[in-house]
Amino acid sequence: MKLGEVRALTADEWRALLEQSPQNTVFLNPEFLALFGVEVRFWGLERKGVVIAGLPVIEAQALGSRFLPWCYYQGIVLHREIWRAARAKRTQYEIEILEELATSVAEVEPRFHLSLHPSLMDVRGLDWVHYHTPDRPRVQLAPRYTAVQSTSSETSESLRKAARSARRQEEGYAQSREGLTLSQDGTLDELVGLLRDTFDRQNTGMSETEARLLPVYTSYLLAEVHGAFLTVRNAEGAAVAMALTFADVDGTIHVPIVGTGNTRFGGTLLYFAILDHALSTGAPAVDFNGANSPSRAYFKHSIGARPVLFFEASYDAVNGK
Repeated sequence: MKLGEVRALTADEWRALLEQSPQNTVFLNPEFLALFGVEVRFWGLERKGVVIAGLPVIEAQALGSRFLPWCYYQGIVLHREIWRAARAKRTQYEIEILEELATSVAEVEPRFHLSLHPSLMDVRGLDWVHYHTPDRPRVQLAPRYTAVQSTSSETSESLRKAARSARRQEEGYAQSREGLTLSQDGTLDELVGLLRDTFDRQNTGMSETEARLLPVYTSYLLAEVHGAFLTVRNAEGAAVAMALTFADVDGTIHVPIVGTGNTRFGGTLLYFAILDHALSTGAPAVDFNGANSPSRAYFKHSIGARPVLFFEASYDAVNGK
C-alpha cells in the first residue's frame, strides 16, 4: 500500500518542509544551493495533503563531482511528526518512506547522490530500492564520519580536559614558542593562500571550479548565516592558520573550510579557538565537517570531538549502479 504521492516540489514547498524537519540545514536552503549555478530539483512525498518527506536532486556532476564542494547533509529530510511516533511505528515509517520516496524518484531521475544527515541512521529503505528487481540498479550506500564536539553545559576548561594532554601542551607552545595570536578577522585572499598551502602538502590542488566558487560561498556564509573567520597570526601578523565557520539552523557551528600554512602548533591553537567561539555564541555543538582520512580524523578526535556516523547514498542508472 502506497503511503502517498511523490511529486515535484516548488522552492517554497521545499522551504516549508525544511522548517518542519529535524534535518533542516543551511546546506539545503534553496538560496544557498543557487550559489553553485547547477540545476536542483526537489521531490516530495505527500500524504493527506502534507509533504512528509523530501529528496533533493543536485546536479553536482556539472561541476565534475558527485557532491557540491564544502557541503554536507544534502539528503533526504523528514517531517518532524515522523519523529514523534512511537518507536516501533517510527522505525516502520522511516523504512517505508525512504524506500517509497527513493524508488519513485528513481523512476524519473537517472541518478541522484545524497549526503544524509546523521540523524538518519536507518538506511534500509534506501538499500531496498529495487530489491526485488535485480535487473534494476540499486542504491549504493557508503558510511562516512564527521567529528562533533558538544559544547552545551561545557566550559573552556572542561573542553580542554577532554582533549589529549599533548594537544593542551601544543596550545601553550603555539603562544610561547611560535608567538602566535588569535583574531576574528581575516580576508578571502588569506584563506585562499592557506588553502593552497594545504593542498600542496596533500599533493592536490585547488580546482578552477573551487577557485571560482569560494568567494561566492564565503561571502554568503559571512553575510547570511553568522559566518566568521577565525585566524591564527604569527609575530609578523601573517595568517598561518584560518577557519571559516558558520551557525546552522539549530545553532551548531560548522567548520567547512580550514587552511594551515607554515606553523607547527597553529592548527591546535585554531581548533581550541573554534571551541571557544562556539561557547561564546551559545552554540550547542561544533561539527568539524568530515573525519574520513587518517591524519584529519586522528587530529580532530584528539581535540575531543567524537566520531559521528552518517551515510552517502548514490543511485546511478546512467552507469548501471
